[in-house]
Amino acid sequence: MRHTIAIICDCDDTLAPNTTNFLLEHNGIDADGFWDRISSDFVGRGWDPPQAYLGELLRLMKEGKIRQDTPGRMRALGRKIRPHPGAATFIAELREWIAGDPEFAGAGVGLEGYVISSGIEDLVGGCAFAGQFAGTFGCNYSTGADGRYDSIKSTVTFTEKTKFLYAINKGIGKKSLRSRPYLVNSAVSRGRRRVPFGNMVYIGDGPSDIPCFSAVRSNGGHCIGIINKRKPRRAYELARGRRINYGIYSADYRPGGDLRLVLRTIITEIKNRIR
Repeated sequence: MRHTIAIICDCDDTLAPNTTNFLLEHNGIDADGFWDRISSDFVGRGWDPPQAYLGELLRLMKEGKIRQDTPGRMRALGRKIRPHPGAATFIAELREWIAGDPEFAGAGVGLEGYVISSGIEDLVGGCAFAGQFAGTFGCNYSTGADGRYDSIKSTVTFTEKTKFLYAINKGIGKKSLRSRPYLVNSAVSRGRRRVPFGNMVYIGDGPSDIPCFSAVRSNGGHCIGIINKRKPRRAYELARGRRINYGIYSADYRPGGDLRLVLRTIITEIKNRIR
């Protein structure tokens, strides 16, 4: 559908508290100490942050210090993560609102949601908000014959996030993208792209979202900044650097709140433009 609107969200500190921290703390591991060690022992020596933290988590799994060492166990833990207010239902509710408005139907407008995260895809996919999204993209482990994680399969760096934006833009499905990763580089004329960047809304909270903010905003899309109240300077820097064109907003997705109102306003503006 040419008139598909896509709301694309970061996960950690955007839709829910940091999911990897939840995994660590659930297993009695100090999250701040873990990240300090990743920064000093790995990132400071040139490692990509996702490669570093995934490798350390895998080591802890193999030592028995993290019990979530299979996709099923990881998704089960994800179900225990409490999303930010309204995050578990806002995409479904916005779709219901669009379906009930004749003007949207007349314009042939549909709405989809996606998550692009540098977190663990199995963990994020188990969260209460995941079912309303058409796709969730994150880091992955491979599994051995015993069903346990045995190696790193894929990572999502801050620049890697933009790959998934272009897959959504060109209408490349998750399964096709994973089996044929270079497909995202295929030349597709702007008129044939499934979700134009002008129909995208990207929601994020920090530095790892900046490449996506840049790609979406520079192509006519809409970028919303979310404040992480434990790290308010990140939101300040996003606003000061003009990385976003809406916000900063608190991570409250409930009806009647400022964030929900601005989402409805953006969606209505897109509808009016494409009618």
